[in-house]
Amino acid sequence: MRVVPLLLPAMVATVLLTACGSGGRDQGTETGAADSAARTADSIVRAATTGTQRVANVMIGKRLGTENRIAEPTFQFAPEDTVYLSVGVQGAPAEGTLAARWLAQTGKTLDSTTQAIAAGDTKPKQFHLAQPKGWQPGTYLVTLLLNGDSVDAKTFAVRKGP
Repeated sequence: MRVVPLLLPAMVATVLLTACGSGGRDQGTETGAADSAARTADSIVRAATTGTQRVANVMIGKRLGTENRIAEPTFQFAPEDTVYLSVGVQGAPAEGTLAARWLAQTGKTLDSTTQAIAAGDTKPKQFHLAQPKGWQPGTYLVTLLLNGDSVDAKTFAVRKGP
């Protein structure tokens, strides 16, 4: 019977020493994780500013926020809405052009807008379109062209008014 009371303090001491002794291993793991995260962030920045020019993070919505980013993303619009498109540019080692071609459900071109991209410019670009008499209900398509080549497209729908 006396063995149990003697074993209990020994077991508690072993658990405490084991818990306290692992601090060095966790610290090394945390440092390694921080180094890995820093290398990943550097790789992302390098990938965004080097290589061939390309588009990324294309979003469509009802409202723009800071830095030409979509603040209210959606694919559903009302007839009186303005449709916004935000386009990220990556690579950008040279000058280029980015164009948006807005197509009606019949295939008819509603609008086409082109923006110049300066060498090294990776800031998001924005395009928008509203119809003076309102959008007709239906499905529409906006196609993005980078340096004349089609690179992305977004479909959006206009619903009937209230």
